[in-house]
Amino acid sequence: MDDGSKTRSGTQSVDRAFDILDAIARSSPSGASLKHVCETTGLTKPTVHRILVTLQERGIVEKQLDLRYHVGRELTLLGLSSELRRFRELASPALSQLSDAIGDAVFLSVRSGLDTVCADRRIGSFPIQVLSIEIGSRRPLGISANSVAILSRVSRAQAEEVLTQNVDRLRAYGVPMQTLRDRISDARRRGYTVLPRAIAKGTSAIAFPITDVLGRPVAAISTIAISSRQRGARVGALVDLLGAATAEISLAITAGQG
Repeated sequence: MDDGSKTRSGTQSVDRAFDILDAIARSSPSGASLKHVCETTGLTKPTVHRILVTLQERGIVEKQLDLRYHVGRELTLLGLSSELRRFRELASPALSQLSDAIGDAVFLSVRSGLDTVCADRRIGSFPIQVLSIEIGSRRPLGISANSVAILSRVSRAQAEEVLTQNVDRLRAYGVPMQTLRDRISDARRRGYTVLPRAIAKGTSAIAFPITDVLGRPVAAISTIAISSRQRGARVGALVDLLGAATAEISLAITAGQG
């Protein structure tokens, strides 16, 4: 095989690996079966299996007991070592202060294509913490409080396009599409998201979008707690605290992009 053929073969392998990773990432959080990866990528079972074995050996992909594949911890760490790491550094002081003030868990999520990825979180001092999102976990835009906050800052047409592209993945959560649209509209009116019933049963969430120097929603912060922690007058106090933290993070990001 000449050098040109080797180059083409190597490029093809890289392309296939990325296609497989994309199929797995888009199946988060339930994971992807081998059959689903093959159908999504159009690759043969032996080819997919061979690449998955290599990705597993490097920790880029993980295979769970239910035989479904998930994005591995090593890939998350690679992502956190680049631009995302800088983003976390800018947001870290505000996140820590917010968690200390609230007492409940707070989360930082960034937009990644049609998904949100949890970039960081802080655990509060209240005895009962809702830790339903792990750092590196990926969810389709439209379902979580943070993703609703992000979509509330794009145009209605753009938000609808995202929901349309994610429709199959969103259906897995059992929330009607019209409910998701209503949540985005409500967040657009408020300027932030309030979900009395979050993804995990018996929990509530409040989220604010974070914008860059051009006003684009690049991330969001939220607090998730047992529902009794987000009722009555406390909701207003939480909104004020999250709003202040959001402004601080957005200012840090804007300064860093200047």
